[in-house]
Amino acid sequence: MKILAIDTTSRIINIALSDNGKFFSIENDLNTGEYEDVLLLIKKILKKSNVDIKNIDYFGVCNGPGSFTGIRIGLSAIKALAYSLNKPVVVYKSLDLSAWMVKDKFSGLLCVAHDARRNNIYSTVYTNNNGLKMIMPYLLSGIDDLLSNLKRINKKLLPVYFYGDIVSHYKDKINNSLDDYKIIPDHDSGLKSKAMISLIESNKLDRVNSFKVVPFYMYPKDCQVNKQAK
Repeated sequence: MKILAIDTTSRIINIALSDNGKFFSIENDLNTGEYEDVLLLIKKILKKSNVDIKNIDYFGVCNGPGSFTGIRIGLSAIKALAYSLNKPVVVYKSLDLSAWMVKDKFSGLLCVAHDARRNNIYSTVYTNNNGLKMIMPYLLSGIDDLLSNLKRINKKLLPVYFYGDIVSHYKDKINNSLDDYKIIPDHDSGLKSKAMISLIESNKLDRVNSFKVVPFYMYPKDCQVNKQAK
């Protein structure tokens, strides 16, 4: 089985390829936000792995939440490839991918929190009883609302583990709000690439037609594009 997966929802592009157990990855800064940059990196990893794009069995792509431009770039690239080759696509959320990366490093509750800018946070909460399970809807909020929701759902007073690119910024507020918590250290980008393939191969996600792949934005539509007054 040959799988090609990408994540362009953050500043770092992660591209991974699995070829019957052999693993290849590329991580690169998304400096320009150019659609062509992603296609060039995909060509690079195909050359590195000596795999023909026509032999990819299916594709994986992260559809958000995250960078508005990055999401569009990643989905455009994968949808074009999947459509042209008539191959299915597996879609995953950035928060679920982060949770999958550290699923064996917590007991109790895991709060994944990523920077949504404008003093907002993308977040949700998971347990790992009999497998990873999300117990709170995806949330776009400030840190105070997030901590309030955590207290509300943590009726058994389980230890809370935090993971994400914004967690260290709010360490003082977390410390003032919760008694039993831990912060899981940030990952290296290579771990994310491996987690993409592992999540896809877990068969917990459906393979869909490229036409069904849509972005997952959490900001209202009127906040996504700054329109210039005429």
